[in-house]
Formats: sequence, C-alpha cells, structure tokens
Amino acid sequence: MSAALRRARAAFWQQVDRRLPNLTRRHRFEALPIALNQRRIYIVPSGFGLMFAVMLFAILAGALNYNNNGALLFGLLPVSLAVVSMHQTFRNLNQLQLVQVHADPVFCGESALFSFHFNAADGRTRFGITGRYLDTYRHIDVRSGETRRLDVPVPALARGWLSPAPLRISTVWPFGLFFAWSYLHSQARTLVYPRPESPAAPLPAVPDAGKLGGTDPGDDDLRSLRDYAAGDSPRMIAWKASARTGELLVRQLEVPRAKETILDFDAIIGLDLERKLSRLTRWVLDADRTGLRYRLDLPGQKIGPDQGHTHRLRCLKALAQYALAGS
Repeated sequence: MSAALRRARAAFWQQVDRRLPNLTRRHRFEALPIALNQRRIYIVPSGFGLMFAVMLFAILAGALNYNNNGALLFGLLPVSLAVVSMHQTFRNLNQLQLVQVHADPVFCGESALFSFHFNAADGRTRFGITGRYLDTYRHIDVRSGETRRLDVPVPALARGWLSPAPLRISTVWPFGLFFAWSYLHSQARTLVYPRPESPAAPLPAVPDAGKLGGTDPGDDDLRSLRDYAAGDSPRMIAWKASARTGELLVRQLEVPRAKETILDFDAIIGLDLERKLSRLTRWVLDADRTGLRYRLDLPGQKIGPDQGHTHRLRCLKALAQYALAGS
C-alpha cells in the first residue's frame, strides 16, 4: 500500500470516528451499565474483506460466463462463509457490556489511567476485542462468566474534572472479513489536582510558640557553630570557640519545629491564580509528608486545621475545583 493511500485511508477513518457518534447520539454521557446491541453497532467490510469480495466476483463471473457448475459451486461456498463471518463478527460485539469505569485522581500534566470493565451479558465468550482511545489500542478477550479490564491512559491537561472521550470498541473476529465497532461514552470522570510547584517554596511558618506553627526566638539551645558571615549579629558570635580556632564562629540555635501552620491563598503575592494553586498544592503535599497539622484558607472556604490522608484529599479536591464553573 502506497504512502498516499495509507494517508487517505487514515483520514477517512478519522472522519468516520468524528462523525458517526454525532449521528446516533452516542457522543452523550450514558449511565452504566452500557450494553451493545444492533442499534449501536456499525459493521462494514474490512480491507481484506473487500479484496475477498473482488476475488469472489471474479470467480463467479468466470463461472457464469463459461457455464461451469464446479467453478460456480466453488465461488458460492466462500459467499456463504462471508455471510456467516458477518453474522459472527456482529455477535462478537452484540450484548458486550461495560459495567464499570474507574480512574484515580492525578495531578495536572500526568495521565489518568481509566479502567473499563467488560463482561458478556449473554454468557458467550468474546474473542479479539480491541479498544481504541485516540491513538492508543488495547486488546482483550472476554470469557464467559468473567469481567475483563481494559486500561487506557487519558492525558490530564487541566485541573478539575476529567471525562474521557468516547472509547471505540471493535472486532474483526473470526476471519477478518468484516470490521464491527461501537462507541462508549460513560459518565465516569476523575479529578485532576493542580500541578505541584517545582522547585518548592518553603512552607510558611507562624511565629506563635507552642500554638500555631510557632518558633521560639528566645530559645538558646545550641545546635552547632558555623563560620561568621557579613551581617551576623555580634551577640551570636561564640567568642571562646573563636579564640581557640583563630576564626570567627557564630552560634546556630536549635529552633523548635512548627507543629501547625496556615496555608493562606491571600498571603501569596505576585502570582496568578494557577500558580497560587500550584504552590498551595505543593505545600499541602509537603505538610502531609512531614506530619504537620495545617489549615488551608481559600477565599470563602477554610479547611482544617487537621492532618492525615483524609484531610489531604479534602484540600486537594478544594484546590482542584476552586473557581471552576459547575464545580
């Protein structure tokens, strides 16, 4: 097949994929379970099937022209095979059922892995089922009494709710003479969190000792000594240690670690909305990783203070849906 013919064929199928769902309302979200039936299954001869048809036409034309009964019988047998093949290809999709779609939340810029779960509503085994999402292909067999999973990655390009485009399910089983397909557009969706800021800004500290993320500036517990730098207070110079070494050394004091802090949207200055949410997302992840109690302050909404997995998910969900229409 020439390159021009391949391009023309690819362009034709792109138009088919784009137009056919609109003709049958199958582009609309549908509630699960979704069962395929004769109203939503398309079937056409495959490329191999068209070549097969041309061959049969040549055999039958020659048999009729020369009135050759043997050749006529030889030509009619493949015709019956083609009819049976068309019926079996259709039945391979008919009553195939999508029962569940699941995807875990992801961060913006990643790919959400949507898992489509299929079973056979009538108990028949299905062979050679192909799922296509954009340019990604996955192949499964759905055996009687089993539920099979088909995973497709969906790029998460923006925060908020992510719903996958229609998934095309197709088959050429058993002989490859016909191509049958249908579209599935479920109500499934997953949440896309803002992309965490990188490199990360340090977590905000609240100067209130022992209460809300405080540090104690009067704590004189010595942690270590370091070389003197311009601008250091003379009161922090360790004179005895400096006399022993002959170099100016400065005391570094142990500062108690904050136990709680506030992640405030309005306190972030000089960034646009998405970059503010990106920074808050990073702070939520860092505070959760270090076991810090924190409160997330968004305009019109305060979450916490609290800590743990559930609190982290509540904060990330609020950040993902902040200032989005319909959230």
